[in-house]
Amino acid sequence: MKPLSKLRIVLIALISLFSLFIVYFFLPIFQPIPQHGGNDLRVAVWMGVTWSMDVYDSASIAQLADDLQRQNVDDIYVYVSYLKAGDFFNPTYDHASVFVEALREFAPDLRIMAWVGVPITITQPDGQRILNRLETDTIRQQIADFSIFVINELGFDGFHLNAELIPNNDRAFIETLELIQTNLPDNAIFSTTAHALRLGEQVTASPYPVIPHHWSREYLLEVGGYVDQIAVMTYDSGLVVPRDYQSWMTYQVASIAQSLDDTQTEVLVGIPTSEEWTPSHQTQAETLKAALQGFHAGYESRINGIAIYPYWDTSSDEWDVIADFLNE
Repeated sequence: MKPLSKLRIVLIALISLFSLFIVYFFLPIFQPIPQHGGNDLRVAVWMGVTWSMDVYDSASIAQLADDLQRQNVDDIYVYVSYLKAGDFFNPTYDHASVFVEALREFAPDLRIMAWVGVPITITQPDGQRILNRLETDTIRQQIADFSIFVINELGFDGFHLNAELIPNNDRAFIETLELIQTNLPDNAIFSTTAHALRLGEQVTASPYPVIPHHWSREYLLEVGGYVDQIAVMTYDSGLVVPRDYQSWMTYQVASIAQSLDDTQTEVLVGIPTSEEWTPSHQTQAETLKAALQGFHAGYESRINGIAIYPYWDTSSDEWDVIADFLNE
């Protein structure tokens, strides 16, 4: 038998190393989804603007209600508008009140919240660059006024604020929350998104950078004191392999639970199903399976549920996976 050439030895070694890399870092793709039943987790979904902007007949809304009930959805965040450059809310809610009223007839137990976006860093039409427009009193009041409008005029059960990107310890965001909390009717639900937490230890294979809009536990706790519900956006991690994302998610879930342990705020953890690849949301890493496996491993009873982003990209097969996970 002829001895192996040095080149063949190197090739075999490289193939072996590559195989080990694939098995180790992409193992979550092949692992079964754990069953997480028995904890009565709430399920929320982020839904597109079409439901508040376009006209739907009764049959379409009845079908949506049936789908949401079959998917065990408790809360929906219906995209209503966002605060545009020029400081006005985009008028994409002409049919929101009709939609809310009709959906409530078919799904009376569903909590229907108005999802409102506020990009804080903008370039105004005159070219002026604003780094954080929440620092302006009139902008904070405008957002608070709009929160009242979606409750009193459009009929939503709650106001879901999605302001991004909020730096850690940002005081203007706290002042915005306080103003909205003060102005909202007592029976309205006040919900907000929150950014992921900074890592206090290494949980990924490679060092994870400090990201300015990732929050400390203390800041998450402070935000929780002003709202009824927090949906933490535990995605857009920038991680490139499923195992790292799974480990990162496990850390996030456990840390979020511990941070908000002494509060009454409802706590939901974001679960990504987005099909859009971006540098921050790398779809080969931030998979539904990896997210649910990480959630299960880090789960503590302080966590109230999961929030699926986005509803429009979540396939029927993915809903089957979620149902199996919830053991429904």
